[in-house]
Amino acid sequence: MSDTLTEKGSTEGMVDYNENSQAQRQNANRHAGLIRDLAARVSGLSDQLNITDYGCGPGQSAVDTVSPAVEHWFETRPDKQLSVCHADQPGNDWNALMKLIHGPEGYLKGDAAVQVRTSVGSFYERMMPDQSVTLAICFTASHWLSATLRLNAPETVWFADLTGENRSAMWAQAEADWKRFLRLRAEELQPGGYLLVSTLGAVPEPGEINEVAASGRGIYRALQHVTEEMATEGLLKRETADHFVFSLWFMTSDEARRPIETDPFLSKAYEIDTLEAANVDESGDLFSTFIESPDEYARKYAGYVRAFACSTLRSQLFAPSAGSEADIDALETEFFGRLERLYREKTSDFAFEQWFTTIVLKRR
Repeated sequence: MSDTLTEKGSTEGMVDYNENSQAQRQNANRHAGLIRDLAARVSGLSDQLNITDYGCGPGQSAVDTVSPAVEHWFETRPDKQLSVCHADQPGNDWNALMKLIHGPEGYLKGDAAVQVRTSVGSFYERMMPDQSVTLAICFTASHWLSATLRLNAPETVWFADLTGENRSAMWAQAEADWKRFLRLRAEELQPGGYLLVSTLGAVPEPGEINEVAASGRGIYRALQHVTEEMATEGLLKRETADHFVFSLWFMTSDEARRPIETDPFLSKAYEIDTLEAANVDESGDLFSTFIESPDEYARKYAGYVRAFACSTLRSQLFAPSAGSEADIDALETEFFGRLERLYREKTSDFAFEQWFTTIVLKRR
């Protein structure tokens, strides 16, 4: 049984995002060549070339994702009108993002005549006018769902370890959101334009729960460990802890592909160029270079998790268990202190393994 609630978006309320967005920057830079190639493919579509980054976030990764396209267009198509739109939730740190765009690593350099826009809202709603986007990108954001599901699942805080009706309910929301996201982008893309989505993914693995290994499984199991520990000690309300699940889903390639091929609208709207899920880090540990220094290793993990998870934990796990804002702050401090200690003691037992699902679709 589930209760659908309002959910903060992919980057809204994140803490110290830029400082702790190593994985996001790595993923953006891995795709620089692909982004440049897609920019070249669409450069002749119209006199106005636009790249829109959906769920952009406030960090340097939002600059890194659009820079290859902007640089290519500026170098090869000086006759075109160029624009960039950064699209995200109202709570995104827009001032921080604008400073980076205009900073030394930004894309507004020299004589680059680029119009910079923002679109504020949810990417599960329209964010751009009809057929106005030449190249649409979405990095490490589309796995966040449009709503919060409260499930009676005391054994886990994330989708990959759900079973039975709970898993079915979460997938129903994830599949509906994926279809909606794609339909909206189809309305906004120019014919012949491209959509590139790179999101945390999952791959088949016999022996795993549900026979699937999902990106970040170590992190979310560490979060479950701390949640259960604090609920057992009475620091978190048991009912709240038992019903709390992060509202996200990391798709396998089959899960991403099936709706595109079977939905009547999507199958006509898009041509699949690339769709694959792959391991992007052979070390199997985002912070493996710090493994010989347990204190630094633990700080890195606690900082990384705090950056993307803190606002969700505060609103959905800590607040219902607290009587005041000061109590919420105290629970946050306690929670992340325990998480850091867990990583210091167990190190790579809860390592962040990265599988990314990459989708490139051409608008027919």
